[in-house]
Amino acid sequence: MKYLPKILFASTLLLWLSSCSFADMAYNNAPSFVAGELEEAFDLSEAQSSQLDSRLDRFFIWHRQEELSRYREFLERAALDAADGITASEFLTLRNDIGAAWNRSLEKGIDSLGDLFANLTPAQIEQYRQYHRESSEEYQDYLEKSAQQREIYRVERSFEHLENWFGEFDFLVEERIMQRLRQVPDIYQSWIEYRERRHQALVSALKRGLTVQQLKVIMLDPSTDHARAFQPARQAYWQAYAQALEDISSWLSEGQRQHAVSRLQRYARLVERLRGAD
Repeated sequence: MKYLPKILFASTLLLWLSSCSFADMAYNNAPSFVAGELEEAFDLSEAQSSQLDSRLDRFFIWHRQEELSRYREFLERAALDAADGITASEFLTLRNDIGAAWNRSLEKGIDSLGDLFANLTPAQIEQYRQYHRESSEEYQDYLEKSAQQREIYRVERSFEHLENWFGEFDFLVEERIMQRLRQVPDIYQSWIEYRERRHQALVSALKRGLTVQQLKVIMLDPSTDHARAFQPARQAYWQAYAQALEDISSWLSEGQRQHAVSRLQRYARLVERLRGAD
């Protein structure tokens, strides 16, 4: 577990980026996946693990019943936006709505599980700190890169995501997209610093005896020091990325747009099927 909220919500979003067959399996097995990550992160006792399993089952029942219909709406709206080239405004609206869904799931997850972490032993807290250090190694590698290496990494990763959604680009369009992505600012360093500050706040609270309300403040309150420090970089990045995506969308062929539309519609059907599963 890199973070409690990440594994709670990311597991429910695997279907957004996975093949349809894998997404079925990923979503239906999410409670077991999350439980395994938390057990590894905190070295939970048998009694703690038993409580965790029952609460995760209830959380994912809620998520299937209450949230999947919203995911379908997001996907259907994104498909409509992508059909004629998504604008910066459309992308930011969609992103804000997905962010609200993230927060709803995180708050529900904290309500369901938060008190399980109120009385961790010093050994369990230390286990979590070690787990976090190990999970942070990839981010430390990024910080050790030169400015040029960081740019190459960011641009190539963003390009791969675009190609995944729209299909292959010809050489001239690829070069044009790469150049446009270079103009998007680096959010990685600010995000890594935010992640570390939030981790330190969480560990300090765990040592004092973490309450559900404290966990919500650490993870959800935009007025915390770590959230406020991150907000300017976060806002600047998404504004710039949204404008870049609008520009890039105008360069796409009809076939490339339809590639994204078809994929989004396929995921919308998948979400509806998952929503109706027993």
